[in-house]
Formats: sequence, C-alpha cells, structure tokens
Amino acid sequence: MSSDIGSRLAKNSTYNLLRVLITVPVTLCIWPYIVRHLGKEEFGIWALVGVISSYAQLSDFGITEGLVKFVAEYDARDDSEGLNRLVNTVLCVYVFLSIAGSLVFTGLLPLIVDDILKIPALLREKALHTFFVAILLFFGNMVLGVFGSLIIGFQRMGYSNLISIVSTILTACGTIVFLNAGFGLPGLVYNNAIVSVVIAVANLVAAKRLFPSLHIAPFRLFSRTDLAKIFSFSWKVQLTNITQLMIFQIDRVLLSHYVGLSAVSYYEIANRIASQARMVIATMFSPMIPAASALHALSDETKMAGLYRRSLKYMVVAAVPCSAVVIVLAGPFVRTWIGPGYETSALTMQLLMGVYFINLLTGPGGFIMSGINRPEVGMRSSIMAGLINLTVCFVLVKMIGYYGIIIGLFASVALSGGYFVWMLHQAIPDLSWNIYPRAMTRPLLISTLLVAIMALLNNGFSLEGYLLLCLTGGGFCVIYLFAILQGDYFDQFDRTTLMRLVPPALRKV
Repeated sequence: MSSDIGSRLAKNSTYNLLRVLITVPVTLCIWPYIVRHLGKEEFGIWALVGVISSYAQLSDFGITEGLVKFVAEYDARDDSEGLNRLVNTVLCVYVFLSIAGSLVFTGLLPLIVDDILKIPALLREKALHTFFVAILLFFGNMVLGVFGSLIIGFQRMGYSNLISIVSTILTACGTIVFLNAGFGLPGLVYNNAIVSVVIAVANLVAAKRLFPSLHIAPFRLFSRTDLAKIFSFSWKVQLTNITQLMIFQIDRVLLSHYVGLSAVSYYEIANRIASQARMVIATMFSPMIPAASALHALSDETKMAGLYRRSLKYMVVAAVPCSAVVIVLAGPFVRTWIGPGYETSALTMQLLMGVYFINLLTGPGGFIMSGINRPEVGMRSSIMAGLINLTVCFVLVKMIGYYGIIIGLFASVALSGGYFVWMLHQAIPDLSWNIYPRAMTRPLLISTLLVAIMALLNNGFSLEGYLLLCLTGGGFCVIYLFAILQGDYFDQFDRTTLMRLVPPALRKV
C-alpha cells in the first residue's frame, strides 16, 4: 500500500513539474502580445478580470477543496454510491450558488466599475461588458469544475495536468487569433469561454473514464448529510481564502481606485513573473509534503524538530538562488520581454520577489503544522497578514501612491511570518532559534557575491535577449550549486535525500 502511494506521489510530482515547465513559458510568451495589442489601460482592465473572478470564488464557500478531500476518502473505501451522492450534492449546491452569485455580482457591477475601481468613462462600457461575461463564465466553470475536482480527488494528476496544458495552449492560440482579428478585450473573454467549454467536456470525459458508474442527477441524489460534512470542512478553507484575497488581490483594487489602470498594468506585469517564480519553487519543494504528513503518526518532538531543520534548509537552498536571479535580472528581462518604458514593473518585480521569498520561508513550517494537525497556526498567521495588509495598504496608497501597496504587502508578510515562526516554536519546543542563521548564512553569502558579479556584468554589457538571460541565470545556478555543495553545509543524510529527487538515469552521470 505504501509503495503504491509513493509511486503515485512520484508520478504526480513529475506531472506537476512537467505542467509548470510547459505552461509557464507559454504564458510568458503570450503576455507581451496582449500588452502590445491592448495598451496599458485596457490591459489593466484585463488584469482586474482575474481579481473580480478571485472575489467571485468566495461564492463556493470553500466547497471545492472539501470535495477533493472527500472524493479521496470515498474512493479509498470503494464507495461508489456515496461518491455519486457526494458529487451530485455539490452539483446541486453549485447550481443554486452560481445563480445567486451571478445575480449579486452582475447587480453590483456598476458600483464596482464606477465607485470601487474608478474605471475611466471612456472605458466604462467596455469594462462592464468584459466583467459581465467573465462573471457568467466563472460561475459556469464553478458548476462544471466539479468533474475536474473529481479527477484530482482520484489523485490522477496525469489527466488534470494534461487538461491544464491543453487549456494553456488553446488559450494562447485563441488569444493570438482574436487579438489579430481586432476583437480586443471582448475577444479575450470569448476566447476563454470557448476554451472553458472544451475543458469542461474533457473533464467530464476523464471523470467518466475514471469513475464509470458516475450518474449525474443532482436533485435526485442530493444528500443533506454530505452537505453538512462538506461544510464542516469548507468553512475553514473559506476563512483562509478570504484572508488570501486580503493579502494578494486587494492590491490591484486599491491601485485601480487611487492610482489608475496604468498602475495596475505595471504591477500585474511584475507580479506575474514574481508569482510564477514562487510557484516554480513551491513545485520543486513538493516532495517534502509527504514527510510532514507522515509525521502525524509520530509523537517524537525531536524528530519533528529535525524534519523542520532539514526542510527549512532545503527551502532556503532552493528559494535563495531563484529569488536572487529574478531580482538581479529583472531590468534586462522586462526590457526583453515587454520592451522599454516598463522600468516601474522591473523595480516592482524586484521588490515583490523579496516579499515572496519571505513568504516561501514559512512553507516548511506550514507543512509541519498541517502534518501534526495544527492548521490553526497557519490560519491565525494568515488572518493577521490579511488585516495588516488591508490596513497598511489602504493608508499608504493614499499617502504615497503606488509603492504604498508594496510596503503594505511587505509589512503584512514579514510580521505575520514572524508571528507564525514564533507559534511554530511554541508548538515544537525542541526547536532552537540558531537554526535560521545556520540555514541561511552560507546561501545568502554565496548569492550576494554572485549578484554583485552579475550586477557588474549588467552594467558593463547588455544582458538583454532570452539566450543571454538564460545563460546568465543558468551560470548563476550552476556556480551557486557547486559552491553550496562544498564544505559541510549538507551532511550525508541531506545528500542522500537530495539524490532521491534526481531521476535514476541521471544519478549514474
């Protein structure tokens, strides 16, 4: 049984990494094309579509995560009848929530566009139309997304990641077609609608393949018991979702209201790269998750402390060079990617990457707390971050403008991160505070030296161009890896553990 779980985990991690390696470059290639065709203000509206969809996501009350959790449980028990009841219960609830959510959000659209986002009058009708279609599309996807959650609950990431890759490629191709045809913003939304239909059909076909006895009868198979079970779990997820919106989505709303759509564009371009880099690092780190979950069966606090020390070290080793490369190459990358005139985006990218680096360092502790059934630690930290971010950003954006948002985000992540680490040490008393300088000093010193060298190279030569940027970034990582492997930073256990992440064919090289 454990062998089967390990094999499935390894496959799923590989599928996740493959998806990232394919979808991230495609997304990065298509964004400059969108910016050039829409212009800064209309691109700002397009960025706000994602923000509005994120707030609309609160309408699902965290049920999606609950569905994935309980699908896995029913599947483990081979309970086809219960699984059908669960899926149809969620379908029934989603139908009602989507109707109610569509009516509420479309009714509020004029208020959102005029008073909250302060869209200029010349773009008001275009924004209203774009947001209206996007909201209807979101709620349609919410209902049909049940089948995608079913696939994930079965832990068949090969299907879900393949569908995600196809979705990304179709979206990119459709974007080029619609923008070339002159459809502009509405064309992007209609393109998403077409892709959503294709993906919904693919999810349904895959779900039927994985669960041949699936019956779709939402009103006949509705179960109050299953609904109560899902809500008992989902309300905690919903609370976390709300705080995440307060941290990572309120920024563009405040920028649109107080600074303007061009500011939203500058910020979104930078945030896109920084968040993608954070996602890549998190994907690389996913093999640590099962170790934290397995720890739940142990009561040995020494082993908990040891796992945290090692996982923190691995996160630092991965996050420091990736963050450093993004920070030092932000300027030439933005000029290569988008073109001149986006220096604000380059500086924003550097600042956001620093914020996300701090955020990544709390990842190992989050895995540990979940593994020992203490999710409330992360929840408290998240609530604190959301409240600080909302308050500080609201005050500073009015006082100093654009960069007040980034200061607020830094304050919320740094303070809540410190609070989280303090609570972690209360939960695991064997932890020593000197583990942080031990884990971070060597990687930071090596990266600082390499950053200084790369900065000098950037001043003396033009590092623009994708090939030169890739060679520079790759050279940074190779030298960093060689330097970090010297000495006793990694012990034999670390080296054995890290070698397990290398494909068997490469271990012989």
